[in-house]
Amino acid sequence: MSENLSKTLFAHKFHVQETSTIIPSSASKKNHKQDNVIMDGEEQDGWYRLLKFMLWSWQGLDLIDCYDVLSHISVSKNKRSDEDVLDTVIGFRPGNWSYEWTQKGMSYQKQANAFAKEGEKEKAKQAYYTASQFYSVASYPHLKGDELSIQAQVLAFNNYREAFKYNDNALLKEIKVPFKGKQISCFLHLPHTETILPVVIVSGGLDTLQCDLFSLFEKDLAPAGIAMLTVDLPGIGFSSQIKLEQDSSNLHQAIIHYLKNVPWVDHDRISLMGMRFGGNIATRLAFLEPKSVKSVVCVGAAVGSVFDKLENYKKLPPMLLDCIASRMQINNSSVEVLYQYCVPFSLKKQGLLARMRINTPLLSIGHKNDILCNEQDLKLIAHASREGESHIIDKPPIFESYLNSLSYSAQWLTRHLAE
Repeated sequence: MSENLSKTLFAHKFHVQETSTIIPSSASKKNHKQDNVIMDGEEQDGWYRLLKFMLWSWQGLDLIDCYDVLSHISVSKNKRSDEDVLDTVIGFRPGNWSYEWTQKGMSYQKQANAFAKEGEKEKAKQAYYTASQFYSVASYPHLKGDELSIQAQVLAFNNYREAFKYNDNALLKEIKVPFKGKQISCFLHLPHTETILPVVIVSGGLDTLQCDLFSLFEKDLAPAGIAMLTVDLPGIGFSSQIKLEQDSSNLHQAIIHYLKNVPWVDHDRISLMGMRFGGNIATRLAFLEPKSVKSVVCVGAAVGSVFDKLENYKKLPPMLLDCIASRMQINNSSVEVLYQYCVPFSLKKQGLLARMRINTPLLSIGHKNDILCNEQDLKLIAHASREGESHIIDKPPIFESYLNSLSYSAQWLTRHLAE
């Protein structure tokens, strides 16, 4: 991989639009503390973006590196679009979010190139992967029309692919699924190709790229002999040209059917795992594709309460509202405007949850005070299946409990995929 790609992509980018101003909104972009937080420590005063320290750590980033980057952003004297919000420095220059995280990504990419030349495969693999994760954070929250974000995504995906060239324990296949006249790239992760494998289709939230999910495969699915297919949600990453619509699961449904043409996986043993809005899609498909989907795991799935009441929706932070607007191609993220478009995403209002029970096993995992998926939602998902189960986390440390639940979910998926 060329060390100059970053410099070429980001050359002379001083007048690009600052991320927090891309989606017009009547709400303040400055985060404020809520009684109900999405995850411990994510919302911090003075930041537009949610600071996902625990998630970044799970992805494999050193938190010392993360704090170092944030300190550079904090002390910058360069002009901001909002002087009260630290991560709003304008232009690709010191203090700008994409600039600072990209610098860290470039340092790991240079290390990776050096290791590759020296034949240090394991070190090269790890450094390319780490670079990909820093570039992904540089792109975060991946809004459509954010020039610096889009260019950071190119580097994130390129380094992710590069890491697998030096990985002796897993293979990466890029699957292109035809959908609405476009080819949607999905990453198929395989522990081996000796036999056809059961597969779990995994998606994150509306602020997550598919290259952020490798830890789930490496730590939990690969050891169990399960393949993982990742896909970006509509409106983000490789799916950025697809509009998020009321039929939110149409892309994933097309992927399920396309897998019948993929030689490495057993199309009779397909399960789904979705986090946040990805959990909404996974749960919906349990109802729509009962013959194709063996089991479903939902993590903090946005399925009901956040869309059922305006007062719940108003608790969402500005960045997440911008993400929703961006994925739906709506040029306004004010709460009142956006809420009307989002009400149909409620699986209760769609007549799925709380009205019928299905045979497809459902496992719901989450924190009982989560504003995207509260305790009632978690129980509702589990109750919708005759083989439903919920893991409700109500005591700290919250994120550590989440990680334990993810490991349990891999065991749970393994059990149901074997049936």
